Amino acid sequence: MKVRRRVPQAYLVALLLILMSAPEGAVAQAEPSVGVISVPIEDVSPKHEFVGRVEAVNAVDIRSRIEGFLDKRLFDEGQIIKKDQDLFLIDRRALEISLANAKAALASAQASLADAQRTLARNQSLSSQTVPRATLEQSQTAVETGQANVLSAQTQVSQAELNLSYTRITSPIEGRIGAAELSDGSFVSGSSQILARIVELDPIRVVFSLSDRSILDLRAAAGDISKEDLAKRYQPTLRLSNGQSYAEPGKIDFFGNEIDQATGTLAIRTLFSNPQSLLIPGQFVTVIVSEAEKKLRPIVPLGAVQQDREGKFVLLVNEKSQVELRRIKVSEQTGGNWTIEEGLKGGEKLIVEGLQNVSEGSVVHATQASPADSSVTSLAPAASQPGSVQ
Repeated sequence: MKVRRRVPQAYLVALLLILMSAPEGAVAQAEPSVGVISVPIEDVSPKHEFVGRVEAVNAVDIRSRIEGFLDKRLFDEGQIIKKDQDLFLIDRRALEISLANAKAALASAQASLADAQRTLARNQSLSSQTVPRATLEQSQTAVETGQANVLSAQTQVSQAELNLSYTRITSPIEGRIGAAELSDGSFVSGSSQILARIVELDPIRVVFSLSDRSILDLRAAAGDISKEDLAKRYQPTLRLSNGQSYAEPGKIDFFGNEIDQATGTLAIRTLFSNPQSLLIPGQFVTVIVSEAEKKLRPIVPLGAVQQDREGKFVLLVNEKSQVELRRIKVSEQTGGNWTIEEGLKGGEKLIVEGLQNVSEGSVVHATQASPADSSVTSLAPAASQPGSVQ
């Protein structure tokens, strides 16, 4: 005879407590987790890049117009100079003496003229029988000679005053001045070396070259328009040598009128505002030429786009946390992304991570994907999508 063993009541209670405390996922499967990004809208206009060189619009070599000794330098090397700001003083004592001599010669010429005019007036007041005609003509000639001498003396005074003004050398433009080439006490003349150099920094010019093929491509994209309208249609921007984008946009200022036979290129000049003096003459930059009217489109990573027999599609997460299949039309690839022409408006929650674990209509737990995750280029298609290519 067999005896049945009873299960202890304490054991049953313990088993029931274990089942009640088990995680919910042990009984029912948890919602799959996916990584999403917000679909961005970017400018997808075609861009053309060229190597450019920075040039000053205006640059002036400061020289002396007169001979003399440098008396004083009135600026700090490397500082920003205003227009008409004093730069150098030249010893003016010799020129002050020359001006005094010129004024004395003028006074003498004016006195001689006054005497000649009085003589002529006296001779003209007398009768023709008292003063011979020859004497009257001589008086007239003396007056005319005196007038010429006064004009010559006045010219000498003006020249002396001008030379004296040249003892104060000023800047003809606004810009940054370089190092002073001569020290105080040096002798200078009109043919002496450069005293200093000033370059205008704002605005500043960037010069680059277009190949004849690039010119044809730009014209073909713009249509049959004039050179002036072509310059307005495209806008240049800059990328600095450290990869940083230059904040100020520029404008095309000049098209060359001849193709360089040696290089097969056309010179293009652009103007940029340079308030912080980031651009320095002689610097090399990357010129990016794009259309002035931006072409804004949604873009999505290549790996987030899937394809079946009906075409390309993406998976989104809607307001109910459900997976939504959205058909799209793409135009071109740019930097690892598809440009979207139809199907997306921007701002949608696009699934870029965990695509292989979800299907249309399923409820998911969405988390924000990192930039590295959103740039993935190869993702497995959803296994349960209708008509998807496996």
